Amino acid sequence: MSTAKDTNTPSPFLTPADLAARWKVTPMTLRRWRKAGKIKTSFLGRGVRFALSEVERFEREAQA
Repeated sequence: MSTAKDTNTPSPFLTPADLAARWKVTPMTLRRWRKAGKIKTSFLGRGVRFALSEVERFEREAQA
């Protein structure tokens, strides 16, 4: 039985910079959307993180 961590598993959270690059928007746009309640965030310490499940939900709804 292997206990090595799978390095291909995506992180369950994205930083604002990661998400901005993924969606090709600025971090300021993400901040506005977060404050408007368009996308939910989590705080890890003082940093904002976007749950990958929330990002994927947002993307699915945007395609509909």
